[in-house]
Amino acid sequence: MANPTTNYGFVLPTPTDLVTDLPADFDVALQGVDTQMLTNANAAIAKTIVDAKGDIIAATAADAVSRLAVGANDTVLTADSTTATGLKWAAAGGGKVLQVVAAYTNTQTSNSTSTYEDTTLTATITPTATSSKVLVLVAQNGIFKDGTNAGNAVNLRLLRGSTVLDIFGSYNMWTGLSANSIGDGAAFQHLDSPATTSATTYKTQFMNPQNTANVSVQKETPKSSIILMEIGA
Repeated sequence: MANPTTNYGFVLPTPTDLVTDLPADFDVALQGVDTQMLTNANAAIAKTIVDAKGDIIAATAADAVSRLAVGANDTVLTADSTTATGLKWAAAGGGKVLQVVAAYTNTQTSNSTSTYEDTTLTATITPTATSSKVLVLVAQNGIFKDGTNAGNAVNLRLLRGSTVLDIFGSYNMWTGLSANSIGDGAAFQHLDSPATTSATTYKTQFMNPQNTANVSVQKETPKSSIILMEIGA
C-alpha cells in the first residue's frame, strides 16, 4: 500500500512501517504536524484585532494588517492613499444632498434700534463630515417699517452661531417718506463651509439703521422659512 498523500506533505507510516519501526515514523509525522500547526497559528489574524461592530481589517503593507474602526452612520468606505490602511470613511455621494433641515416661524418680532436682534427664524443641522458644505435658503417675510421717520428701514443678516456670514438685506422697505410700509419679504441663499460634525445653528437678525422707531419682521404673522441642506464634498 502506497504512502498516503497529505495536505501538508507529512511523512506518514506505510503498512510495512507499522510493523518494523512504528515509534520512529510516528515521531517524524507528529513533529511535522506540530510544526505546521504553529506556522498556521502564527500566520492567523487574531479576532481580538477588532473592537466594535462594523470594524474591518485592512492591509497597511505587504503581509501586515490593521483595524479600521467603523465609520459614522451613512458614510462610505473610500480609497485614500494618505491614510495608514489606504482607506477612510467619507460622506456618501460628493456633490449630493445628504440631509435637509427646515424650520419656520410666524412670530411677529419688532426692533427700534440699530442693534441687531433675533428674528426668531433659526434652524440647526449636524453635518456628517467636516468636508461638507451647508446651503442655507432663507425667506424672511412680513418686513415692516414704521412711518414716523422717513429714514426708517430694515437691515437683515445671516449668522452661523455668533459668526456673521452675510448681510442679505440693507435698507429694506426704505421709501424716504414718513409712511408705514410693509413688503412681502426678502429671499437669500448662502453656501457655507462650517468644517464641523457638531450641531450647527443658523439664524437671521434684523435692525433699524436709523436707530429710531419701530421695524418688524413677520408683521401680521406671515410664515418665514429657513432651509439647511448638507452637500457632500
